[in-house]
Amino acid sequence: MSRTQLSGSSRMTTQRWVLIAGVVVGLIAAILVFVVVTQAGGSDDSQSVVVAKQDIPAQSRLVADMLEVKNLSADEVTPEAFTARSQVVNRITAGAIEAGDQILPSMVSDRAGESLAFTIAPGKRAVSIEVKEAITAGGNVQPGDQVDIVAIFALDKDADVSAALAVVAPGGDSVVTPFGTDRNLTVTLLQDVAILAVGQSLAKSEEETSTRVTTPETDAEGRPKAKSVTLEVTPEQAQLLALADEYAVLRLSVRPFGDEGPLGIAPMMTAFE
Repeated sequence: MSRTQLSGSSRMTTQRWVLIAGVVVGLIAAILVFVVVTQAGGSDDSQSVVVAKQDIPAQSRLVADMLEVKNLSADEVTPEAFTARSQVVNRITAGAIEAGDQILPSMVSDRAGESLAFTIAPGKRAVSIEVKEAITAGGNVQPGDQVDIVAIFALDKDADVSAALAVVAPGGDSVVTPFGTDRNLTVTLLQDVAILAVGQSLAKSEEETSTRVTTPETDAEGRPKAKSVTLEVTPEQAQLLALADEYAVLRLSVRPFGDEGPLGIAPMMTAFE
């Protein structure tokens, strides 16, 4: 009889522990479900926003490396903040921006920096010269080409050739010319100069040019009446080019791809009656 009572007591104890274990497992499962639901609700509440990765000075052109996209809670995000780097890349900062600041429309220019000013290398200047088809190698000069600029000066019989050479070809070889005659002086004025634009067409980015198919017909339509070529030169070369554009006939000599650096080209002189 006592054995039967003991057996019944053990069975009840086992059932009690099974019940307790079930309750504990249920509580753990409920906690896990709560955590998952809470985290899911938090992720729905977060928003992507563009922030400055570093301190950015005023009047800086924004590039992708200066920016990063972060997920912030909704109460931390300024409603008008940009949400993708592509929305602000190439824009100009209106004022200084500190690292971690959200990028807002009021902080940057309305338009991206795609004008001529943003295609010029530091320390260089853009100078335009009037052109004809003959000057632009038969109309085939395009933005991105490297050219030499040849100038032909008409000198009267009383002109001081040495003085002219000192201005347009300093350090160049002297030329022998007969006295008492009118002469043409031909010099390679500048070498290895980049073409920034032909007419209104600026140089395209590498990505654009790699995907753009150009034919003579479509290119001619893009610049049907180009009247100027814009060159990238140093400030000193800009003065010389302006002078030559006023007093000389200019020609552009297109360089083959990869042909870089100056060449020793002596001036030429011709005399005529």
